[in-house]
Amino acid sequence: MISQKARYALRALLYLAARGETGPVQIAEIAEKEKIPRKFLEAILLELKKTGIVRSHRGRQGGY
Repeated sequence: MISQKARYALRALLYLAARGETGPVQIAEIAEKEKIPRKFLEAILLELKKTGIVRSHRGRQGGY
């Protein structure tokens, strides 16, 4: 059985993969489109970043 955290992580990764190389995607956009609680998604993406699965970009045009 897959945890809810793992389900959200997979949905976020699929969303990012579908966007391709179009540039950084903000957390708010992923949370809204995938119906994932923003605070929970922030923690998930931070964990994925620490393991090297995703990269982040800081600043106004930043995202994952």
